[in-house]
Amino acid sequence: MKIVCIGDSLTEGLGVDKEKSWPMILGELGKMEVINRGISGDTTTGMIGRFYQDVIGYQPTHAVIMGGCNDLWWGMPVNAILANIYSMAKQALHHRITPIVGIPTPIYMKGLDHDIIWEPVAGYPVLQNKLSQLVNELKNMAEKNGWHYFNFYSLYMNENKVINQQYFLDTDGLHPNEEGHLDMAQLALGSSIWT
Repeated sequence: MKIVCIGDSLTEGLGVDKEKSWPMILGELGKMEVINRGISGDTTTGMIGRFYQDVIGYQPTHAVIMGGCNDLWWGMPVNAILANIYSMAKQALHHRITPIVGIPTPIYMKGLDHDIIWEPVAGYPVLQNKLSQLVNELKNMAEKNGWHYFNFYSLYMNENKVINQQYFLDTDGLHPNEEGHLDMAQLALGSSIWT
């Protein structure tokens, strides 16, 4: 089994040692070959542009496709993000690679350092609404097509629908810390796709 994880900073592991990113922990815990092709700041359009080289070129059995947060930051419509992720999943299937959709993590607003992080083009309230919409639409798309997905968004919310702030880096409310990545890897490892 060989897995390629393509995405942005949530996959790459911005802010933690790269060996502590969830794809690398998944590989270690699951005794699987996992290749991390996350690039910080990438959009789903950028991911499509490198999909053949960064995913298909490795001839994996599975591809975890997670993106959209940077797209939303720049004001891209949710439908455009869905179309890009759908396109990558279909390319994977064409090459006999099982696609897995990664559902992005929420944003912990109280943890944001506004001196470091640019404000989204349409502002934070619009971003939050669009992220919720994207999360729901990604799940719907995966379920309708019979694709597996890793619901990292729900992992980051407690039973009261409040964000688990302990999962984020101290410096921002966007990127997981080591604990966040570890629990993401464990969620992925516990998926029924591997059984």
